[in-house]
Amino acid sequence: MIPGIPDYLFFGSIIMILFLTFGIVEYFEKQDRKVRGYRYDILGTGIIRQVVKKRYFQPLFQLPVVFLFFLVIFSGLFGTQSPSSNIAIILTWIIWWAGIVFVIIFAGKIWCFICPWNAVTDWIRRLHFWKRRKDEDLFTLNLKWPKRLNNIYLATLLFLVLTWLELGYDITSSPMATAYLALLILFMAVVPAVLFKGKPFCRYACLVGRISGLYSMFSSVELRRKDEKICRERCKTGDCKHGNELGYPCPTFEYPRKMDVNTYCILCTECIKSCRHDNISFNIRPFASDLVKPRETRKDEAYLSLVMLSMTAFHGITMIPAWSNWTAGLQEITGLGYYFVFTVLMAGLLFLFPAVYYILCWLSKIASANHSVQLKTIFINYAYSLLPIALFYHLAHNTMHFFRESQKIVPVLSDPFGWGWDIFGTAGMNPGPVLSLSAIWYIQVFLVVTGHAFSIYVASKVARQTFEDEKQAMHSLLPQLLVLVGFSIVSLWLISQPMIMRTAM
Repeated sequence: MIPGIPDYLFFGSIIMILFLTFGIVEYFEKQDRKVRGYRYDILGTGIIRQVVKKRYFQPLFQLPVVFLFFLVIFSGLFGTQSPSSNIAIILTWIIWWAGIVFVIIFAGKIWCFICPWNAVTDWIRRLHFWKRRKDEDLFTLNLKWPKRLNNIYLATLLFLVLTWLELGYDITSSPMATAYLALLILFMAVVPAVLFKGKPFCRYACLVGRISGLYSMFSSVELRRKDEKICRERCKTGDCKHGNELGYPCPTFEYPRKMDVNTYCILCTECIKSCRHDNISFNIRPFASDLVKPRETRKDEAYLSLVMLSMTAFHGITMIPAWSNWTAGLQEITGLGYYFVFTVLMAGLLFLFPAVYYILCWLSKIASANHSVQLKTIFINYAYSLLPIALFYHLAHNTMHFFRESQKIVPVLSDPFGWGWDIFGTAGMNPGPVLSLSAIWYIQVFLVVTGHAFSIYVASKVARQTFEDEKQAMHSLLPQLLVLVGFSIVSLWLISQPMIMRTAM
């Protein structure tokens, strides 16, 4: 049990959030004008580009991750079932599950680049680790993915199922269940790739890829075409999309010439290899670039944004002491079992957050006095402004887990299966947390406040893009400020509560 942030930080942070809500937009607007067009192409150095274009470049990074992936499976199935002594639990739920969100901030969809599910799928389809094989030689039926599934609702459903398993069934404490989950996701990735053209699982159904896809709209990196004029005047074949003898077609059906958001790109680097004009760049850019520019918005992405916000909060709620009292009380009152009560409470929160948001979107429409902009449009567009709050609370929550529990990897490195080994001489070590509790508190507060500031800024941009009239835009923004302040205060309240850690030592 780890105590939450003290009262002075909690109330001080609320005051800061209220101040930022009405004072940050103008500051961000000034900074935006300074850095909006800034891009630095990492591939601008010829040597780096040539290395990335090598066929063995991606497998070189995938192989060690695949090794760790099968290590997790083997240790989960055959190692000790004590969660604190099995590397499957610590590597999966403390190191990877907590750390992946931090990586997204600075490296975008880099997980997809090294993803073991993606790697094994590629090797099965191509029957080779890196060689470019002819399309007719690929191990796939090349069927067309059902048009009705050309959305991310399946990924949203799988995310909810994983949340239920993680928090309700407590698979984070079961090495064997963790191993079976890893194998299940591998099965779900491989089968569609063998049956259908491309990688429809990565595009439409991967819960990790779709969550990281929306979060990566905030990321400080992007893969884009460099010069649209070169694409228009010199490229007649669209090799970046369709592939050639140098690279495979885009597995997620993106067209890099027109791609303007990070969401569905899996950074496989095939377009970099196939582009004969070296017109693909991998840029460092300002944060939240995809969220603040005009772009196509989607209903399925808006719903997933709300689900992500609800379920990240739900993660925190289930780890505070009061949760046990609530579930026990409901069981006693209703006479129902724990899993039913858990499911009802999860569904309740899943309904509550979107319902509150919907009501305030309705108020935004009324406040704008604009009859031509539909409520549906307001609901979808403003949903993207919730992503920074969800992302940075997710980071704040994971900060406690990562910096208080990641040191548990040290002893299990020498004894990954709990069999009494001491390979590296670290099995008897019991190092302390990476950071002190007070340091973690300040990091958590900083993250929540930062997420709120960016959400306010994104919401102000969305308002101006949704309503042409400046007055209408500002009036519609006011109810959204209430949404963002409310959700940020909930985030602060959650990190102010004592938290039960994932494993016990």
